[in-house]
Amino acid sequence: MVLYLTSSFIPHQELGSYEKLEPLDSYGFFEDLRKEWPGPANFLYVPCNPKATEENEHQMKRVLDAFEFSKLPIKDTKVLDEKSSAKACVDWADVIYLAGGHAPTQLNFMKRVGLKSAIFDFGGIVIGLSSGAANAAYYVYHMPEREGEAMDPNFIRFTDGLDLTNIQIIPHKDYIQTLKVDGLSLVDDIIIPDSFGCKFYFISDESYFKAKDGRTIFKGKGEIIEDGLVTPLKQGAIVPFMGYVEQPVIKTLFSEGYDMVFCVEKNDKRCEVYYLNDDLRNLFVQTHLEYNEICEKLALTVVPEERASYLDQIRLPVIKREMNKRGDYVRTIHVDTPLGRRAKNIRVKEVPGYPDWYMVIYIDITTILDHDWMTDEYARTGFLDRANVFLDELTADDHYSLVYANVKGFKAVNELFGNQKGDMVIIQTRDALRKHLKPMLMGRLESDHFAVITADENLNEKNLKIMCRQVFKGESMEYTFEIHCGIYQINNPTIDIMQIIAGAKLAEKSLRISKRNMLFAYYDDSMKENYVKQRFLLSDFERALADNEFEPYYQPIVNAKTGKIVSAEMLIRWRHRDLGMVSPADFIPIIESEGKTSLLDKFMVERGIDFIEKCFTLGKRAVPCAINLSRVDFYDTAFIESLFEYIKRIEPAMVRFEVTESAYADLESKALEYLDKMKKHGINILLDDYGSGMSSLSMLETFDFDIIKLDIGFVRKIGINKKSESIIISTIKLAHAIGAKVTAEGVETEKQLKFLQDADCDYIQGYYFYKPLPEVSFENLLDSL
Repeated sequence: MVLYLTSSFIPHQELGSYEKLEPLDSYGFFEDLRKEWPGPANFLYVPCNPKATEENEHQMKRVLDAFEFSKLPIKDTKVLDEKSSAKACVDWADVIYLAGGHAPTQLNFMKRVGLKSAIFDFGGIVIGLSSGAANAAYYVYHMPEREGEAMDPNFIRFTDGLDLTNIQIIPHKDYIQTLKVDGLSLVDDIIIPDSFGCKFYFISDESYFKAKDGRTIFKGKGEIIEDGLVTPLKQGAIVPFMGYVEQPVIKTLFSEGYDMVFCVEKNDKRCEVYYLNDDLRNLFVQTHLEYNEICEKLALTVVPEERASYLDQIRLPVIKREMNKRGDYVRTIHVDTPLGRRAKNIRVKEVPGYPDWYMVIYIDITTILDHDWMTDEYARTGFLDRANVFLDELTADDHYSLVYANVKGFKAVNELFGNQKGDMVIIQTRDALRKHLKPMLMGRLESDHFAVITADENLNEKNLKIMCRQVFKGESMEYTFEIHCGIYQINNPTIDIMQIIAGAKLAEKSLRISKRNMLFAYYDDSMKENYVKQRFLLSDFERALADNEFEPYYQPIVNAKTGKIVSAEMLIRWRHRDLGMVSPADFIPIIESEGKTSLLDKFMVERGIDFIEKCFTLGKRAVPCAINLSRVDFYDTAFIESLFEYIKRIEPAMVRFEVTESAYADLESKALEYLDKMKKHGINILLDDYGSGMSSLSMLETFDFDIIKLDIGFVRKIGINKKSESIIISTIKLAHAIGAKVTAEGVETEKQLKFLQDADCDYIQGYYFYKPLPEVSFENLLDSL
């Protein structure tokens, strides 16, 4: 079979009007189709609705016109209907056309006539247009098209299709992007939320996929929508294509956890790849590879400590030797995945009837380990399998939620009390979840993370508060710990379990950044929107950095007594090409969590030194500029060493580096040596956010900070909290006693300024004097003074 999946290649004409028109210029579609055309062809038209006679005649006439214009000869035509034998029609046909229309209506018709089994071993050309292309998939996505479908709880969006491809097409991109159904944006409110756990190919008219001999290519314009993210769809190979011949075998393999199946010719090492799972797709851009290439690509997934051994043991001579000696070959390796570390088997078998070939099977053996060894609850794979069964059996009258539970600060428990006590905390957490949530299903996903499906009646506030606060008692110790819970109410059991867990995890994660000291939170769509936005910003980060979308802003710092500008703090801003100005609160946390902060800090250092150098070169006024360094920076030795090269261009005293008190508390001896080295070069070091939570006099004892910056939380309590005022006064006196200056951040009122002046504070930073300014504005400000 040669399969073409198209959005549309025929010009749009309203029903009732007809003009013979040339087909659309579809990125070489007809030139490619001509190469596969069998000569004068028997053409089988599969309609959307066989009863819609006028609509079928209208569409078929335009399709046949397109073939005529493209010199693709048709010998005879048939229309599949309810009375026809699908098997007989398919056997007769050379070319099968799956028409466009209302996708659910068409798929129901296809199922009624048994087209799926009839087309299984078809050897000709299949062309799917619009809904016909969508329904060709193994797992079909039906977006709501008609009014009422988006709000209908019984509208089925995911179902099994003709099983010809694993590509889920959404056609007519340019039209659909502006479409609304039931008042909802079809793309933003429906398709993108539905994409979690799926990969949709959102393509424009004239675009198409071609699948032949286990290889799929794409021509045209489109996007991939996957897990809430939208990325460009590039022209070229789409790997892998799950061929129709392999479908029954592949489904069996997939259910057993197979990751990859391929055959290798023993002598010339050429390979044929029959199956790849989603996790390996990005490694392989084609399915016809040489054996060593496959091994090297798989090596990229193997944990580093096993990689060299794997490459040595997977060599074909080693395999031949063991096959000759024992009749089989098995090796176990480990890979790190989003699901955690997994155990993989590589197994080699002889191929009956093909003595020159080996079959190589790459399988995840972790999936057979259903239960967690410690808690006797389900492990991740066992929980996911059982949860899917549980969801399939839910009805509209059932009210259940998934609770994602996480022990707050569990790492500290192990460090303080040892692994044995840590294990006992895990057991106590399990018992608390069992007692208070009365779970229908429970699993330990990893470490201290549990997932529980429970009836909503168990989730009352009193019950949750009691459960979430635990006291662990040992022989001679007592430790209070908290269980943080994210709760996802299962209102739609057709949602994939991974999406439900992801939602509950987002809810639990929201507790970490909340200032309300909450123990549990319910998932809502705003969490997903924030998550999707953060992931989009992360994926766009390096592109934006290269395109100079990031800008340094300078907030002047003034002498508390004179009000004159004495320095400035550099702050980062992102002027996104599509979103406009993005708040640092939106992008800094996700960039920090992905360990990419050093890229931003390097940018700020370069821009700050460029600015200072420019001011000196032009004879303009310059003031010292303070740049924030994260704890991650100090473990990037190449970056830290580069700082000493940068400052050679200017007077070192013109650069200041700020380190937050929490970051300083985490630094190890090597990192602290870098701070000492900076001071010796004449760079001032500032301790930022002093008093924000981890303050310790030992910080001030172990390092000679030049400036201590009072946390904004203290400044805001001036005139409100006498204790805060006393702490400010004491901190300023202490700083002066050890030879450090003090900067107060966030000063906005005259009352705050007057108090700080009376307390002998050295420097003031805040909106009372200046807001953060773009570089040009700051330069002009300095020139005007």
